[in-house]
Amino acid sequence: MMIMLRFITLFLCFLLVGSGPVLAAAELSAVDSEAREYRIFMVNSYHPEYFWSARQGQGIKDALSGLNVVSQECFMDSKRHLGAEWLVQQKKICLAKIAKFKPDLILTGDDNATKTIAAHFFGRSLPVVFYGVNAEPETYGLVAEGCRQAPGSNITGVLERHHFNLAIHKLETLCHVNNIPFTKLYILTDNCYTSIKVLESLRLEKWDFAIQRVFLPPVADYVQYQSLIDQANHLGNAIFIYNLQTIRGVDGNYIDYRDILAWTKPRLKIPSVTFHQKYIEEGLLFGLPVSGYNQAFYAGLKAKEILLGRPPGEIPIEAPPQGVVALNKKTARRLGLKVPLELILGAEIFE
Repeated sequence: MMIMLRFITLFLCFLLVGSGPVLAAAELSAVDSEAREYRIFMVNSYHPEYFWSARQGQGIKDALSGLNVVSQECFMDSKRHLGAEWLVQQKKICLAKIAKFKPDLILTGDDNATKTIAAHFFGRSLPVVFYGVNAEPETYGLVAEGCRQAPGSNITGVLERHHFNLAIHKLETLCHVNNIPFTKLYILTDNCYTSIKVLESLRLEKWDFAIQRVFLPPVADYVQYQSLIDQANHLGNAIFIYNLQTIRGVDGNYIDYRDILAWTKPRLKIPSVTFHQKYIEEGLLFGLPVSGYNQAFYAGLKAKEILLGRPPGEIPIEAPPQGVVALNKKTARRLGLKVPLELILGAEIFE
């Protein structure tokens, strides 16, 4: 028995001594990844005051927690400046800043930054992660057809995809519970590049509902918007509102979306759906929101994998999981609507 115990003791000592270098190497590797400085450059398509953009930097920061990150951000302000010349100018400014900063990785937020900056670096050694992209990434030359699961290049990213049909199914349930005939859905948005791309994708989306979709012309000015809301009230059963960011007043200046919704809230007489939580907070009825923070967070997770050694070409291009329903109960009460349990369970409720 003593011989056996001595053998076991010697064997355990051998394991501990033998595994020492392996454990030490793992510990050193973890310490090294925390101590090393990682330089990331973020290119945002829009302006910092825009609610979609405001928390993208925080989303990336949260995803990269645990790493020693030094970052710089460039805003292209292409929501308020729609011309192609402006985008070319902003691309030059961003590229100059990137060259000076010398990042380990670039993140591009939304379509304008991605189709200019990410596409510029395609096939090079510098890794790029995009997010908030509404168009198909193949159209920007970022990935070959059928290769999204293994892009194979220096670029990967996060797609912005909206659960439109699911939202309309929930809207159909709401109308049924409230005995509202649902035969016509008005679709309204502003005229920015993102909105045009979303309208294109909605037109192509499979449509299995016995409901007529009325695609209204993209809105450029406030008088036109007010007229279309009146038209929807009289001729539609419900309305989907996407973006209200590039609508101008009679003076030619952009009108804040909150002012537009403050006018809309008491005048809109039919149920409304949107993808923006801020619009629901300001008075639209409900939706399945997609947020800039969430898009950036998932892009940050992919960036973290790359910084820690995984090749970007092995990381799939994909959309985040579906979010939860957001509902404005005060708007529901104002419209005299009974809200079905299907919408309330698990929903984020606003008053």
